[in-house]
Amino acid sequence: MQEISHTLRVLPIHVIHSRGDKEESVNSGEELESLINTLGGEIVDRVIQRFDKISQMAFLGKGKTESIAEVVEKKEIDVVVINALLKPGQIHALKLAFEKANPKIEVWDRVDLILHIFEKHAKTAEANLQIELARMRYMGPRIYGMGHVLSRQGGGIGTVGIGETNTELMRRHWRNEIKKVEDELAKISKNRENQLEQRKKAGFKTVSIVGYTNAGKSSLFNILTNKKNYVKNELFATLDSSIGKIYIPELGSEVLITDTIGFIRDLPPTLVKAFKSTLMESIHADLLLHVVDASDHEVSKKITVVDDILHELNLKQEKIIYVFNKCDAISEEKIEELKERFHAFNPIFISVKKEEGIESVLERIKNKLASTEASTFIAH
Repeated sequence: MQEISHTLRVLPIHVIHSRGDKEESVNSGEELESLINTLGGEIVDRVIQRFDKISQMAFLGKGKTESIAEVVEKKEIDVVVINALLKPGQIHALKLAFEKANPKIEVWDRVDLILHIFEKHAKTAEANLQIELARMRYMGPRIYGMGHVLSRQGGGIGTVGIGETNTELMRRHWRNEIKKVEDELAKISKNRENQLEQRKKAGFKTVSIVGYTNAGKSSLFNILTNKKNYVKNELFATLDSSIGKIYIPELGSEVLITDTIGFIRDLPPTLVKAFKSTLMESIHADLLLHVVDASDHEVSKKITVVDDILHELNLKQEKIIYVFNKCDAISEEKIEELKERFHAFNPIFISVKKEEGIESVLERIKNKLASTEASTFIAH
């Protein structure tokens, strides 16, 4: 991305399938704009693209592409963000079309936007390496995919062989660079595993806070551990695992609490894989606090997004304590309705903002860890 001294002027393109779920499209669009705000971009305008069939080359039809190019020129747009996952050739074709209106235009899809946000919030060497790896895995196919495009374009003027050679060279370089980053991350991951092993040998119990991004995980972490981690109404504000301690007298020991990156819908496997070492805190935890935004109108969908990722990481359901946060933002009737709908989860309802229900969370942690300790003792 080129250096831009001013606030990014962003044009989101909301893509809606004519036969798709309209409410889901609206929610996805709202989330896209939240992501843009998190990056610090200014949403200058927005475009709605409804379609039955996607243009294989440019993703958007010719007429729509031309009208967007006019908006890019008129409103001095820096970045066009499309709420979808695009193929290399599609991004390339759109960039070429919009460059006539702004030679420095950037065209991003949803993953590009998320990666830029990750870069903004990363603070440790591990987080930066994970982002680099995610970007290389995602961008690599795009880079050498464009080699094939150039090869085809060069046909008839004697450059096919050169194009193919360059493509293979790019592909080999891409694989080598990925291997270097993976090796560095493996060392960090090994150190983390050793630290986790030492904690277990020392008898430390661990609790990890997980959940959909912006559900209030960091706020709960802060109130439980008396820490002051970064808390803001932004998506992906926390990228690195943070560790704090609480003392539980009934257990006669301290319990380690970790705060992890928030999950999000349609997160490609490459991103989940790249952040697996950060999520290792959750994988090895004795308990998970799954924090849910009780005021979110997509509460069921977002619970499913998180649970699906936890399932991919082979985390057991019995380890999870569901904590419904932001209850101060909903009515008593809504709370009762949520209790009924999610009674199988045996959830705890809290408000971190008003510091209500925190004792219930601590009590549940104590009881769960005590029962785990008892069952481990019996097993031995």
